[in-house]
Amino acid sequence: MVRHLRRLALWAAPAAFIAVLFFWPLTSIAAASLSPGWLEVLARPEFQGAIWFTIWQALVSTLLCLAIGLPIAFVLYRRKFFGSKLLRTILVIPFVLPAIVVAIALTDFRQLLAGSTILVILIAHVFLNIALVVRVIGPAWASIDHETDEAAELDGANGIKKFFFVTTAQLRPALVSSAALVFLFCATSFATVLSLGEGQVNSIETAIYFALTQRLDLQTAAALALAQTLITVAAFALTRKFSDSAFIVELTSEETNSKPIGRRDIPILLFSLFAIFVLFVIPIASLFVKAFMRAGEFSLKAFADLAGYGARNILDITVFEAAGNSLRNAVVAASIAVLFGVLIAWLLTQTKSRWPDLIFALPLGISSVVLGFGYLITFGGEPLALRQSWLVVPLVQALITMPLVVRITYSALATLGKTTREAASNAGADTWQIWRFIETPNIRPAIATALGFALLSSIGEFGSSVLLAYSDQATLPVVLMRLISRPGEQNYAMAMATSVLIVLLVVALVAASELARSRRRRSAAA
Repeated sequence: MVRHLRRLALWAAPAAFIAVLFFWPLTSIAAASLSPGWLEVLARPEFQGAIWFTIWQALVSTLLCLAIGLPIAFVLYRRKFFGSKLLRTILVIPFVLPAIVVAIALTDFRQLLAGSTILVILIAHVFLNIALVVRVIGPAWASIDHETDEAAELDGANGIKKFFFVTTAQLRPALVSSAALVFLFCATSFATVLSLGEGQVNSIETAIYFALTQRLDLQTAAALALAQTLITVAAFALTRKFSDSAFIVELTSEETNSKPIGRRDIPILLFSLFAIFVLFVIPIASLFVKAFMRAGEFSLKAFADLAGYGARNILDITVFEAAGNSLRNAVVAASIAVLFGVLIAWLLTQTKSRWPDLIFALPLGISSVVLGFGYLITFGGEPLALRQSWLVVPLVQALITMPLVVRITYSALATLGKTTREAASNAGADTWQIWRFIETPNIRPAIATALGFALLSSIGEFGSSVLLAYSDQATLPVVLMRLISRPGEQNYAMAMATSVLIVLLVVALVAASELARSRRRRSAAA
């Protein structure tokens, strides 16, 4: 009985956190949207178009990510060759890059595909999310015993039949999880559509933004936010139907059941390398060329200009000051996300109910724009005036990143199994001792990965920052958007330089995370 009460007490903190900072704003949105005439709002042709575009582009983006990501996952996790681990690390970088940086990196694609705005948006979504497909499906694929493939081959199955009738069945949880995550990220894509859409197309996210900033139409924004939420709930429901868990994320797995690459694998390897080169290497390389070249000559002037306020002083703060805001917000948001995320993950291992898993995964599918709008109408004054505090942005960022922290940590805790805990308990260890001496040492790599992911995601978050941050609290993505939205050679060059700095920051954090994990694995092996 005492143990049960203690567990309920531990649930209280994360439950209060999500109730106040997530469900309360959503309730405010629902109350604001269900006013007379809200159905007429959604019936308007322009908003029906935004809703339809949001759904179908998310579906197409998801299919493209799976089609391109599956061969890459096979090559990187099922086969062994020189440089495979490096490629896995490189693929993480696009996933955590700010969408604004990706939009700038794809400028050449936009010029090449003139008149195909939607196609460029789809390419951007593949750029941002294909790593998720690879890093979720890859470890699951690597865990499949090769004897299964060999048995299928003895039964006469060729490569295609073996994949669709044998491999797919074993990968179903990972396939469902990765597809659901990509769909949700693309359906809630804001910065990508805003920066690449050029006003030609609107998603629900951009429609909410324009309703708030250009027309001050709270009813329209609330009705659209409700529609966005319903799409998210439907996606969660479908995911739960085809998978035992809300989401499976195994971003920490490095153990691979891989074979040396063979002749039959060469076409898949070449396809994977070509896709990585075209989708990732070329766009990022173009950023560096544009940042360091001016009038055909090497120049650092764009970086020197970052200490200023842009052409015609369009910025309220310098890029370096915005970088300080971004780092501060990221540290606070990541700390909160990891604190609650690890606690929730541990509590999930102690319960058989599936509802807590679903409830704490819900923020993953609600965009920062919707949450930002909810905060505007909920916390603008009494009883909780968070809107006036700089903490409002990190709190939104923590809510958004916390579900993936939960999944990463939960996957690590689940691998321990009940047997290990029961053996320790039978030996006289209490819950605290089991956590301190058994569970914590085993999940440290997962916690480090989750922390790094939360930091990087928070640095690149844009939706809540653009709605909630005051001018002197602007973050790097917000400043970057202001630079590219105003014409002028100096503004453009500063945008390129800022993008390069963000890329270098992301690369440094990813490299540090991978190095730390490598050291831990070596020390554990020793």
